[in-house]
Amino acid sequence: MQINEEKEMSIEEFFTMCEENEGLYQIETPDGWQDIGFLVKKRNKKCYNLILESGSELGCSESHEVLTENGWKTAKKMDVNLDKIMTKNGLESMVAIESIGIRDTFDLNVQSNEHRYYSNNIVSHNCGKSLIAKASAAFFGLPLLKLDFGALFRSHVGESEETTRSVLRLAEGLAPSTLWIDEIDKGLSGTQSSGSTDGGTTDRVVSTFLTWMEEKKKDVFVVATANEIEKIPTPFFRRFDEIFFVDFPNQDEREEIAAVLIRRYGRIPENFDIKKIAKASDGCSGAEIEKAIHVGLFEAFADKMRELTTKDIVVAFKTFTPQYKMRPDYFDKMTDIARERGFVFANAEPKPKPQKVQKEESNLNLMLDEN
Repeated sequence: MQINEEKEMSIEEFFTMCEENEGLYQIETPDGWQDIGFLVKKRNKKCYNLILESGSELGCSESHEVLTENGWKTAKKMDVNLDKIMTKNGLESMVAIESIGIRDTFDLNVQSNEHRYYSNNIVSHNCGKSLIAKASAAFFGLPLLKLDFGALFRSHVGESEETTRSVLRLAEGLAPSTLWIDEIDKGLSGTQSSGSTDGGTTDRVVSTFLTWMEEKKKDVFVVATANEIEKIPTPFFRRFDEIFFVDFPNQDEREEIAAVLIRRYGRIPENFDIKKIAKASDGCSGAEIEKAIHVGLFEAFADKMRELTTKDIVVAFKTFTPQYKMRPDYFDKMTDIARERGFVFANAEPKPKPQKVQKEESNLNLMLDEN
């Protein structure tokens, strides 16, 4: 391509071009042309094909997020009968969602505040976890390397271990550098059964990585992100100097998040009752607060294109159930594990829950008094 040349191509063609040619590239987004931070190939992801009424199609992984009239949704959670997708030309209904099996996919990072872009004219979104690694690399002024732990594994005996050693040599060769291990819990989930399922390959790969983290001489700053901490073997925790736990935001934090998001969408936070919005979002994550704002914007637009109000956002929280309220026991367990293991709470640490034994003792005293 020539400088300033505009061209439409598949993401796989773009990936090949980036590998073959150096340069800075931009992608068209709802916010104008934006710089691309990185493009990473991910193997063996379950994929779907979204087909719209206009005939447009989007092949994407199950975790790919697109903008609907009900906020951001992953492909696997979309309902063809209910969800309308935001495109360049406005909202469009879906005709079908087809499962297209296991494919190689690509993670594309857009360096803008909105982290969204057009993919086949459909508004798509980056994953928020990439910001953590990017912020770390930017703070230290180091190049950022992203490692998909699952991509280390190969089909032939010994190849997985050699691939792991090659990746670690590359990280050291670029030192000082930042190595980001994305969704490390997925890559480590098979360690306990490795001996009986893959001949010990997973166990050996993990062992190689652990030894390197313990003995590495070069300046490679390792950052890992995970969703399910119970799947991570204990030895891995000991290799990190600090482990942060990001819990659901409290009232004050939700107020800050709501104000930032409202400003991001071109509105003035002072024109809204931020405390009321934060109270209505109890139990919500930052992404779910943004979802409510999206829903409120659509409702205001549908109602004679009027301006967004506090009531629109508050009512929007009643249109969906937050993750926490669907699985409170699971998330409470994660918080308990984080506290027991001494993780650093990235936000305000919740107050410890009353111990069950105290309640049992109280019941026992009541029974004795009655006798």
